[in-house]
Amino acid sequence: MATKAEIINKVNDAQRTQRFEKTFDLVRTFTAKANTSDSVTIPVTNEGPFILEGYNIAYTKNSTTTPDGGTAKAICFTKLKFKSQSAGNAMSSDFVPVQLIASPGSDDSPRYGSRPFFYFFPKGDALTIEYDNRAPAALNGETNVSKDERIDICFKGCIYPNIENTEV
Repeated sequence: MATKAEIINKVNDAQRTQRFEKTFDLVRTFTAKANTSDSVTIPVTNEGPFILEGYNIAYTKNSTTTPDGGTAKAICFTKLKFKSQSAGNAMSSDFVPVQLIASPGSDDSPRYGSRPFFYFFPKGDALTIEYDNRAPAALNGETNVSKDERIDICFKGCIYPNIENTEV
């Protein structure tokens, strides 16, 4: 069991540390409209630079794919690409299907944990999420129907307030 002095030291250390580093979540829920390609933006706080450490994504499966003569299957066609607005840097070479990078994913196939992903955003930057929710071209006679999909995303990391005015 911790002593009162140890607890006071722990609280004081946390208070001092939070002046220069604190955990922060950038959260966005958006609808990837059927048969569209668009983007949404999450402003990064002006409190200080943000270091992205990972993210979680949950998504719906409202779209369908039906094999030639088969039964319709729920699917999500949405693909994502992340960019730093100030630098214009893309964080992938192309759009990535949400199923490949999402955790927890969809209700019927959950995965747990956060996907590690490191990126530095300067103070006042914005994270742009580009999406493409167009149904793919039919192969082998299937039918693909794109519907609106809900995407819930949480980017986790640390903000470094007051770091510019501090000597190392």
